[in-house]
Amino acid sequence: MRLRCFAFTGFLLLVALPLDLSAQQPPGQQAPNRNDIPTITRTYAITNARIVVAPGQEIPRGTVVLRNGVIEAVGLDVPVPSDAWVLEGDSLVVYAGFIDGLSHVGVPAPRRQGNQNEQRRRVRNPGDPPPERAGLTPERDVRTLLKADDASIEKLRRVGFTMAHVVPRGRMLPGQGALIFLRGQTPAEMVYQGEVSLFAQLEPAQGVYPATDMAVLARFRQLYREAARRRQHATLYASDPRGLEPPPYDPVHAAFFPVLEKRLPVFFYTEDALDIHRVLALQQQLDFPLRLAGLAGSFDVLEKLKQANIPLFLTLDLPEAPKDTSKLGKLPDDSLAARHNTYLHVSSYRDVPAEIENLKARQAKERIKYYKTAARLHEAGLRFGFSTRGADPDKILGNLRTMIQYGLPEEAALAALTIDAARLLGIDRAAGTVEAGKLANLVVTTGPLFDEKTRIRYVFVAGELFKIKEQARRSRTREAATTPARAEGTWSCTVDSPDGAIDTTLRIEGQSGTLSSSVMPEELPLEDLTMEGAQLTFSVMTNAYGRVEARLTLSGEAAEGTIDVPGVGALPIRCTRTSGPER
Repeated sequence: MRLRCFAFTGFLLLVALPLDLSAQQPPGQQAPNRNDIPTITRTYAITNARIVVAPGQEIPRGTVVLRNGVIEAVGLDVPVPSDAWVLEGDSLVVYAGFIDGLSHVGVPAPRRQGNQNEQRRRVRNPGDPPPERAGLTPERDVRTLLKADDASIEKLRRVGFTMAHVVPRGRMLPGQGALIFLRGQTPAEMVYQGEVSLFAQLEPAQGVYPATDMAVLARFRQLYREAARRRQHATLYASDPRGLEPPPYDPVHAAFFPVLEKRLPVFFYTEDALDIHRVLALQQQLDFPLRLAGLAGSFDVLEKLKQANIPLFLTLDLPEAPKDTSKLGKLPDDSLAARHNTYLHVSSYRDVPAEIENLKARQAKERIKYYKTAARLHEAGLRFGFSTRGADPDKILGNLRTMIQYGLPEEAALAALTIDAARLLGIDRAAGTVEAGKLANLVVTTGPLFDEKTRIRYVFVAGELFKIKEQARRSRTREAATTPARAEGTWSCTVDSPDGAIDTTLRIEGQSGTLSSSVMPEELPLEDLTMEGAQLTFSVMTNAYGRVEARLTLSGEAAEGTIDVPGVGALPIRCTRTSGPER
């Protein structure tokens, strides 16, 4: 691709610059030396490109003009402004920028201060703990938590996302969400619209009330009704305060006032069918504006969701098959699922291999249910967007292709990423399609979006250009094959959780190992332990969260990666080897 500037004044300015600077990419591109590049113009023209205006609506060969963060013109014979940087779009495809319906992008996991067990002992009344200890911070505004330089922003933008509905991390009521651009040098530059949601989830507190899912629902119900009573008192006092003592102010209850007035929706993150049933029942009791996100197990409650008729945001995180180096592990899930025998009975130890094979086949059948969820929502006539919360950005496009493979039409997938997400978030007049007057949020690809060989070349966020460099393939594969990394030994690790940093100890010996932490002192056995090159993966079965999966990249005596906790998401983990292996 070649970039040209037609402006004569721009040409003179480029001539006046040093030769090495004149060869740089155009302004607006995110680069280490971007502050050294003068902003000559904020006008761009993408010419001779295939333009997907909206799902099912295309211009085979046209031009898009962007000026000052807005789409100025789109069409076949659009003139190129004289002051525009030109991207010659031969073989390129232009789409509207993707919109994330709910995530924590740009919100780093907080670090814990002090010993967590000590903090628990300091709670005098576990049945009525302080709001923050109970996970009740609905007054907290996510805009105060944003970090413009957080690595998650660039990772999500790299796969085509330009805007996100971002919410705080936490437990039951983490706080209020905002719509942000995935660009900007400061949090203020990122924010598109604030106070757009109250975020809630069935995430119990640890060691204090509410400590169960049912307790979370009961606590929400109590808070909502108490907030209604307080709002009534505040309204009466405002109408005639003479002779009355002012009602006390409580930030937790006051955060519900916009919800009571139906000006602010509650975004509830749910996982399985039981969660969805419970939250929908709660909404029917209290009659608050509701949006559901997550919905991994929604294939079991389609009729209930149709009756509710509320905005939905489906997770882009899909289950992965456990590491399996056997012959069965190399089969695709469809072939593996076809081997399942519902009526298999084990009568002796000789049948154990058949039972193991049947279990793997059953697991494959269950995974396929999740792959088909998006298609089933679409077939049921339910409109939905997508949520990246808990999803690995590097796997999002692959997961979308899997959803399409299992029945989701490509146009429906694109709509969920763009116009449907915009409609459900109430911003479709400003975003979601490639039309004049809308925000200059674009994704420019080398081919059809869902083709496995297609690469994202450029992303525009509010008119700011980002050139997406293809991630370099690991060049140390051959070296790793001759000198493989070794995982054996004792590792001292830190997990960045929503409750702060958690000290963790990892012990590995041969093909087995254990994991323990400051909040889980007992040593839990590692399962599915696999070492491939420098990549270490394993899982642990916990009582509180179910199966937790970890992925670490080893580099000498250090390792870092993520640990996926159901209902919480992918948490960063960093480790240092403190002993072993023998060298």
